[in-house]
Amino acid sequence: MGLFNVIGSLQNIESAEAAGDTYPAAPSLAVNGIGTLLAAAFGSCFPTTIYIGHPGWKRMGARVGYSIYNAVFISLICFLGAMPLVLALIPMEAGVPVVLWIGIIITAQAFQTTPKEHAPAVAVGLFPAVAAWGFQMISSTLAASGKTLGEVMPIFETAGSHIPGLIALSQGFILSCMIWAAATVALIETKFTHAGIWMFLAAILSALGIIHSYQMIEGSVANHFGWWTFPEFSWAYLMVGVFFCAFGWWFRKNPQTPTGMIDG
Repeated sequence: MGLFNVIGSLQNIESAEAAGDTYPAAPSLAVNGIGTLLAAAFGSCFPTTIYIGHPGWKRMGARVGYSIYNAVFISLICFLGAMPLVLALIPMEAGVPVVLWIGIIITAQAFQTTPKEHAPAVAVGLFPAVAAWGFQMISSTLAASGKTLGEVMPIFETAGSHIPGLIALSQGFILSCMIWAAATVALIETKFTHAGIWMFLAAILSALGIIHSYQMIEGSVANHFGWWTFPEFSWAYLMVGVFFCAFGWWFRKNPQTPTGMIDG
């Protein structure tokens, strides 16, 4: 969780910069770390992070005071034990439109602030996140029905739904989204060796169990960090990386003309 929060904070700093507000990364992350340590001293298991959606909050008119009001309001609720009262007065559904609005804004920003030719990379970068969302919907449905994933996995397989692949794609999706998008950008720009390097990085992360790796514990999915836990993904990334690098070497030896024909 700590690693993903750091990555998420960096992404949100970049999102703020794309919206016209530049913040230095080092002090921002340092405040995150200090806040996490202070919260841990009071028994909190949740790390502090820069929240997503800066462009959306900005369009809604939020300024520095927004964060201050948040801190004061949440502190009062926690110290007074008023969370049950707040949940009783304000249904969860009332906050969903705000989250939906933020999601729409940051998705639109991803397409608007990148060059038009990179739009396919943005779309490819969404695939692991969509898989994570799909797996979350399945998990929520099973929890509501009192079933576990282990109990219904054979049913999904009989129906032709490859749930293990969906689960694997959802694990570490923040990192795999970035890697897939970056590799696609490199391919679009015909930087095939760079794309191969991104694939090699993905191979290392999958070999360490940081992405795509999971284990079933009592019918539920849990992280499975360790060396070579899901070798099929590591081999796949390695082979694709070798192919990209080999094609990059061939491409340099056979440069393309503006018409797309091979010189010589």
